[in-house]
Amino acid sequence: MKHLHRAACAVGAVLLLAGCSSAPTAGVAGLAGGPGSIKIQAGSDEIPALQQIAEEFTADTGVEVEFVQREINAQAISNFISQSPTGQAPDIIVSPHDNLGQLASNGVVVPVEMGDRAEDFTENAREAVVYDGVSYGVPYAIENVAMLRNNELAAQDPATFDELRAIGHRLMEERGIEYPFTVSQSPEAGDPYHLYALQTSFGAEVFERTAEGEYTGNLTMGGEDGNEFARYLQELGASGDLRTSMTPDIAKESFLNGESAFHLGGPWELTDVEAAGMDVSVLPVPPAGDEEARPFVGVQAFFVNANAQNPMAAQDFAANYLTRPEAQTAMYESTGRPPASQVAVDRMQGDPLRSAYAEIAETGLPMPAIPEMGAVWSFWGTTQNAVVDGRGDPVELWNRMIDNIEGQI
Repeated sequence: MKHLHRAACAVGAVLLLAGCSSAPTAGVAGLAGGPGSIKIQAGSDEIPALQQIAEEFTADTGVEVEFVQREINAQAISNFISQSPTGQAPDIIVSPHDNLGQLASNGVVVPVEMGDRAEDFTENAREAVVYDGVSYGVPYAIENVAMLRNNELAAQDPATFDELRAIGHRLMEERGIEYPFTVSQSPEAGDPYHLYALQTSFGAEVFERTAEGEYTGNLTMGGEDGNEFARYLQELGASGDLRTSMTPDIAKESFLNGESAFHLGGPWELTDVEAAGMDVSVLPVPPAGDEEARPFVGVQAFFVNANAQNPMAAQDFAANYLTRPEAQTAMYESTGRPPASQVAVDRMQGDPLRSAYAEIAETGLPMPAIPEMGAVWSFWGTTQNAVVDGRGDPVELWNRMIDNIEGQI
């Protein structure tokens, strides 16, 4: 990260910050409850920026900040849910927003009031941390799938996905490249996440949304829209354009090696693209159906433990410090993830690739954070694989998936 003053010291897996000066806070009313400490669980690329933010917080309040370095995964979320009532969980945790349904329904996180600073965040970022009409977190990063184009192989901006495929096939013949496009898949579990932009272009969103944009538990990817998408998946598989054997590593490496002109991927792959010295553009995924292709938008956010050992200080840090544009910019510089704060997005100088991802995210749809989503992924991914591999009639397979998911819900 640029201009980072590292004043923290590590003791085992926990880092501790302390300060001694005083200055006023901004945003909603200060909530710090006096001396003590708070503990934050975050990833290795997030802690450097959080150390910088914590230095100012400690100087202002006298409250020390400890860090537990741990990457967030399903086990980490499960541990947080079980440890929160016992007082063993950190005061603040960083998590993808789609875990919010689990966290809120188990009563282990509390609302965070961002005050006027909420308007600094993009609409998708604000919506992503809302559950049952209540805002629970402070977003810091947005991630979504877009189309990466190797500008040395292609200069066209295809208007449709079929046009992209046609360009790709022509390059296979003329330039000897291996694939018309690459996209992450899984031979075992499929990858509905990476294909969701194509699915929404047929109008087959996964769940119904209210007028306010919140998801209900009513499945909406069935019907004729879903059937049309299933037929298109079968076509992609039968042509060999989409392969369930294309793992994330194969997809990325093939694009980096110039074996494909187009790649459907996220901003987390830009570091490797930049290291390879590639000339690329970030463009929206072109639609395969008649509607706009809208990718899932994932939001990384901070959530406050409902059983925090120092709840007022944890709320103060989240509401008054993590929401600052300077803090949001620091998180972007440390992690390389496109920021959730529009103010921080506007400050992104000389980073057209991540700026493009942030712009495309505005057209996307937040990944559902409702508990019902847990019933969807397995059936969804394995069914997509079955359709792509031609293991049955696509409409019958898709409708069976809908019945299975609704039964599970």
